Amino acid sequence: MKRRWKGFTRIKSKEARTWFHVLQVDPKDGYGWFDEMISRDYGEVYRLKKELKKDIPEYNYRIVMRSSKYKWESIKDAF
Repeated sequence: MKRRWKGFTRIKSKEARTWFHVLQVDPKDGYGWFDEMISRDYGEVYRLKKELKKDIPEYNYRIVMRSSKYKWESIKDAF
């Protein structure tokens, strides 16, 4: 039997979800990661990550994928 990772919860609702990519930055100041940009297009987020990595190489960058039950317009306005 396949084991799930710790903290795994299955999304139980059958309604459509909005998936998007988030660029997160860690300035290594002890406060952790914060969201820099969100987009539905991975290419936009990746280009900004490369640009920031070139300008400020001492920070850490990562791209994560998130989902929400809300529409894209309300998600975009929240950031």
